[in-house]
Amino acid sequence: MAVMTAVASCGNKNYYTINGQVDASVPEGTMVYMYNVADPEGTLDSAAVGAEGRFVFSGEATEPWVAMIGGRAVGMQQQLIVEPGVIFVDVETVKGSPMNDKLDAFAKANDMSDISAEMQTYMEAYYAAPSAELRAEAEKKYDSLEAIANKRMMDAAWGLYNENKDNMVGAMAMEQISQLGDYTYSQLDSILATAAPVVKSYAPVEKKLAQLKAVEATSAGKQYTDVQGVDGKLSDLIAGKVALVDFWASWCGPCRAEIKDNLVPLWAKYKDKGLVIVGLNVWERGTREEREAAHQKAMEQLSITYPQLVDSTRTATDTYGVRGIPQILLIDRDGTILARDLRGEAIEKAIVEALKK
Repeated sequence: MAVMTAVASCGNKNYYTINGQVDASVPEGTMVYMYNVADPEGTLDSAAVGAEGRFVFSGEATEPWVAMIGGRAVGMQQQLIVEPGVIFVDVETVKGSPMNDKLDAFAKANDMSDISAEMQTYMEAYYAAPSAELRAEAEKKYDSLEAIANKRMMDAAWGLYNENKDNMVGAMAMEQISQLGDYTYSQLDSILATAAPVVKSYAPVEKKLAQLKAVEATSAGKQYTDVQGVDGKLSDLIAGKVALVDFWASWCGPCRAEIKDNLVPLWAKYKDKGLVIVGLNVWERGTREEREAAHQKAMEQLSITYPQLVDSTRTATDTYGVRGIPQILLIDRDGTILARDLRGEAIEKAIVEALKK
């Protein structure tokens, strides 16, 4: 059967072979998975690791598409373009076909390991900091380096896009541009208005545009959108009050720091002056029981006594266009969103102004 398949493939111009390599210490039989980035929840294909860490995927690609190949068990997570030809992939490299060679050259020319290592130093300092002041200092330095890295990568991504406007490489470049750029929905929509169909229809680009549309719909000055929780609705908890709503998860270090440094003290200070704080638990990991246990444990560890809402439909972050947590919003008594993306000292300043009204 294998011989017949190989012979048949010789005459198929759409046939591809992906020859993969993981560390030779990975046991034979360990599974490697291939996902379509347009549907990351569904496994498209799988292959078993063979001798010396090798594995193979093969099939037809009538149109190029983007795959994610790897898995925790094999220590790999690589993105590549599935197109006709023979492609090689390992933990560091994707090459062999025309578009993948372009991406490989781009990655090597824009290596960020120098600045990434320095950013990691400040990230570790953030988590190890014994005080809010030292955490803020580490975060500021991290953010400064991140801005430099983003600028370098943004300039490079635009160069790659301008050379590949009508193919999948250009679509992947536009994904980076849309993620790195501080665009509004209208700005990104305008950029995409003249883009080729392969770029506009690329799932990550469409998803980013939808996220920015949700941000615009829930920005300052707009009415808040209700959220369904396990034990009620957001509206049940905030009606007629100035409300601080915190999107958080138990595993999120910055979330825990904001709660400890700011939200718990602010709750004690303003809960009898017309403020309600609601913790909106999102993105917890594991089974329902594991998520509930993690949430309860974090509440005890952080001494949280203000109301909590657990996102029962797991769509709250989509509704508000939340990409990262913590995401802290302030909502007025009449339901108008006063601010979002609040952090640190800015939280109390916004609360004080809202309570004066």
